Amino acid sequence: MNKLVLALLTIGLLAGCGSKKKNAGKDTFTFEDFRQLFTQAKLPYKLTPEALREKLPDSVAIPQELMKQFLVDTLGKSDFPEGTVIRFYPLAAIDGAAVNYFVVKAVGKTTSTAYLCFLDKKGHYLNRLAVAKVDEKKDQHYFSIDSRQVVKITNETELSPGHTAIREDFFGVAEDGKTTLIMTNTSGDATASQIFNPIDTLPAKHKLSGDYLSGETSIVSIRDGEDPKSFLFFISFSKDKTGCKGELSGTGHFTGTNKGEYKDKESSCGIAFQFAAGRVSIREIGGCGAYRGVRCFFEGSYSKKK
Repeated sequence: MNKLVLALLTIGLLAGCGSKKKNAGKDTFTFEDFRQLFTQAKLPYKLTPEALREKLPDSVAIPQELMKQFLVDTLGKSDFPEGTVIRFYPLAAIDGAAVNYFVVKAVGKTTSTAYLCFLDKKGHYLNRLAVAKVDEKKDQHYFSIDSRQVVKITNETELSPGHTAIREDFFGVAEDGKTTLIMTNTSGDATASQIFNPIDTLPAKHKLSGDYLSGETSIVSIRDGEDPKSFLFFISFSKDKTGCKGELSGTGHFTGTNKGEYKDKESSCGIAFQFAAGRVSIREIGGCGAYRGVRCFFEGSYSKKK
């Protein structure tokens, strides 16, 4: 029997026998059943843009109930426009030394994104990283994991016909699922307009939403949150003198008319945002070393792009 069909039948039985499930104290559809939905792969592993573009039948899509049970039901929420119907597909399951990796494909109306989900050895979800993206544009974002379990995300941006800028970000993954940017290689300094902004297409109706720039290689992007008191953000910077780089995204909350704050639930990392006259200033209010180099900080003033 098809594994996805079995999953759907199991969910239906659980929905119809809720009280029996509670008494049993154990889900009928186990984590091993969920794991079997994925192709078992080994390191090194690479997901190409062509593989991400490949259309998969709806019959193999992961039901939302299983996403919520074994991964997280908010996967893709901050990377697709509000109201987008997202279908999730299982691509690969890979055993690692510290964590296990699950590659999940998320498909919207015009965009396909891949997430690398980190689970501990007992099958508990830890974290995820957006690692690949293809859409109607010619730009491509794809990834690989080498035998040392270093994750490499490659961003190819077409600057002009026959001229492409390439940026490679290398990440390490800890036992708790936290990722650390190890180094970045580029075929030339990427400008702010060439940086892969995962929230670029999301709504920006709030008066403070927009893209704030500092030089040609640093950006603070602000987008509308789920309610007037919250906002989504993406920060990417590169220091010319030291070569130090950093990148962070998440959901912040307004603490005043022109003030906002972000606190990482998994670490001490925090960012304070101060908005004023078409500018935003940021500063760390906690240690964010997992998201930047050791010789720099999330700080500085950025001007709003018109």
